[in-house]
Amino acid sequence: MIRSQRVAWAVALVVASLAGGARADDGAPADSALRRYLGGLSDSTDTYFGRSAAPLDTAGLDSALAFGLAHPGHRVGRRQLGFELIPTFRFNRADGPVYGGTVGVGSAPDAGSVTGRASYAVGQRDWIGGASYDKSLTRGDAMWKLDVSGGRRTQIIDRESSDKTLASVRALLSGSDSRHYMREAGFTVSLERETAVWRAKAGFADEVQKPLSTTTTWSLMGNRADPEFNLGARHGRMRELSYEVGVQLPVVPVFLQTEYQTAGDAIGSDFEYRRYRVTASGDWSTGPSVSIVPQVTYGRLTGEAIPQAAFYLGGSHTLRSVVGSSMGGTGLTLARVDLIGHDDVLALLHVPHPDAFPIHLGAFAATGATWGVDPYGGPTVPGIDWPNREDWLHEAGVQVLYRPGIPETDGYVRISYAQPLGPTDRGGRWSFTYTRALDLVDRIAR
Repeated sequence: MIRSQRVAWAVALVVASLAGGARADDGAPADSALRRYLGGLSDSTDTYFGRSAAPLDTAGLDSALAFGLAHPGHRVGRRQLGFELIPTFRFNRADGPVYGGTVGVGSAPDAGSVTGRASYAVGQRDWIGGASYDKSLTRGDAMWKLDVSGGRRTQIIDRESSDKTLASVRALLSGSDSRHYMREAGFTVSLERETAVWRAKAGFADEVQKPLSTTTTWSLMGNRADPEFNLGARHGRMRELSYEVGVQLPVVPVFLQTEYQTAGDAIGSDFEYRRYRVTASGDWSTGPSVSIVPQVTYGRLTGEAIPQAAFYLGGSHTLRSVVGSSMGGTGLTLARVDLIGHDDVLALLHVPHPDAFPIHLGAFAATGATWGVDPYGGPTVPGIDWPNREDWLHEAGVQVLYRPGIPETDGYVRISYAQPLGPTDRGGRWSFTYTRALDLVDRIAR
């Protein structure tokens, strides 16, 4: 009885976390095969929700627009500030249970919005939290976005780590928690400009980073945390300038993204390094029923090889046959291709089910490697700008996907099985994640 209550509670936590913790992203361009497929969500939405999903009645909107253009200074009443209060819960082996809440106040886009966060980490016996301000502004065909954030928080050492919400759920349920954590205290500020075909972002961070130790090894199912140790970050002040550019290439359905971060004594940082990563993702169709989604990334770190600036391999965002973030180095390269079926296999098999629960099948193959200084303290892997041939890892696998359509149209709950290829002592691995079809880049949201 107790175990069934735990499972029911955990399922509710997963649903609530997915609804509140995902990042908005509209996915591939409108002329792509994947976008056409994802756009079909509206059909099943209309069937499932009926009249509540009916299109907006626009009668009278033209007259209101005409009046607004003729009277640009006119305002109807006073804009009310929005207010929301959301309780939060997280869990990891470094902090243990983390109880808290988020308070949001704002009237975006006029004045922006302010969000406050406060939580208590039971394992660390420490209060964490802070505040952030964000404002979006549209000018012509471009959107500008300002983000300012400050406070104390727990951060994942692997910067490219994804699936953070379900990682917390897995850690709580079974003790499976492959991420490594550190404490950050300080502030960040970023300014972003986005159009329909490109995005540019610049930011500055001033953070004191320090290591965290494992405080909690239990889980609801009785398993111990795996792994039990937490990789230690280098203690010091990190002052970093960051730049990011993403562009949708003309003619070919390929999105190219470059990222660059630099820290050094010239801007008052205790660490001195240069870090860059280049990623390309595509969306190609082989017909009306299948999309091919290739992704390629390459990253290099020069200067101080601190763990919080290294590149990591393993997990849902890189190689699924490797335990998440279990390999690392100062260099990373990865190539992966996913095949995503568009058809609902339950419908093809004439299995009765609600239209809101489509199930899709897919397959994938990937190859990747890390080299250079090992953040886990192992021997340095040979290679400067490219890994040695014997250090490459290969895999292939199958996947079952459920696309809920909310909060992201290209978001999937995915169960996958990855089988290593070639001479290796690694076995096949199952994984359960929530991810996006194009998970190595931040696509243009417009």
